[in-house]
Parts: sequence; structure tokens; C-alpha cells
Amino acid sequence: MRTLFFKLFVAFLLAMSISGAVFFSLAFWARSQQQEHHPTLSADQLRHELKPLLQPLPPKHGPDGMGPPPPLAGHPPPPPFFMLLGFQVGIFLVVGGCICYLLAWRITAPVRRLRQAVQQLADGNLQARTGIATGRRGDEITDLGSDFDRMAERIEALVLSQRQLVRDISHELRSPLARLQVALGLARRNAPPRTEQALDRIEREGERLNELIGELLTLSLLENGASFSASEPVEMQALLAEIVEDASFEAAESSRRVQLTAVPALVAGNRELLRRALENVVRNALHYTAEESCVQVASGLENSTLVIRVLDQGPGVPDEMLSAIFQPFYRVAEARDRLSGGTGIGLAITARAVALHGGSVKAVNRPEAGLEVEIRLPVMPLEKKTASC
Repeated sequence: MRTLFFKLFVAFLLAMSISGAVFFSLAFWARSQQQEHHPTLSADQLRHELKPLLQPLPPKHGPDGMGPPPPLAGHPPPPPFFMLLGFQVGIFLVVGGCICYLLAWRITAPVRRLRQAVQQLADGNLQARTGIATGRRGDEITDLGSDFDRMAERIEALVLSQRQLVRDISHELRSPLARLQVALGLARRNAPPRTEQALDRIEREGERLNELIGELLTLSLLENGASFSASEPVEMQALLAEIVEDASFEAAESSRRVQLTAVPALVAGNRELLRRALENVVRNALHYTAEESCVQVASGLENSTLVIRVLDQGPGVPDEMLSAIFQPFYRVAEARDRLSGGTGIGLAITARAVALHGGSVKAVNRPEAGLEVEIRLPVMPLEKKTASC
């Protein structure tokens, strides 16, 4: 098998050979030019040329009575040796450097494609491949690219099977859950009063399970790249006001408040999907903020981007877990018990829904206390706003 070491060795040897050939060709050409301007003299010609030198020297050629010998008539002085050598070395370096650069660029091209594929896979593109043709190469870089492609295919198959499993289970649970709710309604008609509390508990758990199944189905659709059926202009100021009004009604029992500061802005997308994305963040902040504290919801425009910030006064999240809270079923270690509530899917739905609208979401810990979730969404251009009115 042709190894990468052998290829590099041959490449550099070829570069040196070509550079050396150019160098010696120039040296031979320079030597021939020198011989053409300074041919070899015969004995009679040499005696004739040296005859003036044998004459007595004139009295003075300078202050010290000495002077340089007169040059040979009709022959210009040869060029300096070091100037000619420097020119030849410069040509050698330029030619050799260009050839080595082109060869190194060609050899490292698969490494650049491999690095690009790794970055795409890290960003969530499960279809990223190197595309290195195995038939044309047989070195270690090609083997590494082929191994990466197989690994990416395996990861894509595992993730897709996991998503398919979640979707299938969610659909299959809908039918028995519906029958359970019908049976619960029939049981309430003939149940004695002492069983009322147990039936209420069964109803609450059924509603919780129904909510979980709905979130799983929504997350499954978003992860599979399903887009909203129709895009419409969504007035974000009014949408935020509705969400904050509902959250304030729920927070009244726990002495918590929700404060809104919003600016008018239009976002192209699905109103219900945007509502669920923002509502999940506000509900999460309302759940973890301290009692008798305030959750702040603020929106503003930065160039052509709507920035929505939700700030709470809760315990925050460890810095190393800030990016992981947007993963499905992820819980911070202190909130894994059942009393914390939630299913661990809400923020994952938020991240997928915002990404589907061309935006981004991130969470940071506030210096004073609490967590800040920032959502960025592209707003509609001004001409589209006018056309939709």
C-alpha cells in the first residue's frame, strides 16, 4: 500500500529534482554566455594582448606612482561571481518553493475535507461526509476519511432509530391513554365518595402523561426537520403580552410576578410554534425563580434581529451545563427529583423551534443571581411589513 510517508518522500524528491534541474540549466547557460563574451586566446593572441603590458610603466599613474593595470582592449569585465550565484540561488528557491507548495496543498486537501466534515457533524448535521474517493487513493488519510464516513453513517442510523422509536412509542401510547380517560369517566359515575381522591390522582397522572406525549410528538417533528405548513407575520409584542398574562395568572398563587418590556416587531413563522417556544422559557423561569420575586421579559431590536431576554432570580445553572439544558430529557443534578416538575423537553422544543425560524437561543448565569435566556429571531424587512398591512 502506498503510504503517506512514501508520497511525501516522492513529492519532495520530485520538487528538489525539478529545482536542481532549473538551477543547473541556468548555471550552464550563464557559463556559456561568459565563454561567448570571453573566449580562450591562442598563444599569438595572448602574446599580442600582453605586449603593451611589457612596455615600461609611465612615471606616475597616481599619488604613489602606482596604478591599476590597463584592462584588455575590446573585452568588458566579467560580472561579479557572487551576483551570479545569488541570482541562481534565488531562482532555485522560488521554483522549489512553488512546487512544494502546490504538492503540499494537493496532499493535504483530504485533511481539509475531513476537518470540514467533523465540524459539520459537531454542529448537528448527521449527513456530513468527507467524500474522499477510496479508489483513487490508498494512504492513511483515505482510510481515516473512510472510517469517519462509516462512523457518521452509524451515528446517523442510531439517532434516526432513536427518534423513530420515540415517535412510535408516543403514537402507540395515545390510544391506551384515551381509553384510560374514558374508563376514568365511567368509574366516576358509580364510584363511592371515598375513592374520589384516588380518581383525582389518576386523572392528574393521565393529564401529565398526555402532556408528555404531546411534547414528545412535537419534539420528534422538529428534530426530523418538519417545517410549519404556512409562514405568516407574527406580531411579537402582542404574542409576548399574551404569554406574560397567562404566566402572571399562574404565578399569583406563589407570590411571583412577571414583568414585560417589549417593542413592536414582526417575525415570519408559525405563531403557535413561537408561542410554545417562548412560553416554555417563561414557565421555566417562573418555576425556578425565588418566591416574591419577579421574572423579567424584555425584547429589543438589534439591527434586523429581535432579541428576547427572560431573566429570573433563581439558583441558576452550573456553567458547564448551560448548553446541555437545551437537550431533550436533560435535568440539572439538583432538579432531578419528581418535585421539580416538568419533563425535561420544554427547553429542547424551544431550541428546535427557534432554530426552525432561523434564530438562536442561549443561557447565561446572571452576575447577581438567576439565569438569563436570550432568544434571537430575524425580523421581517420593512417592505414586507408594509405589504402585510
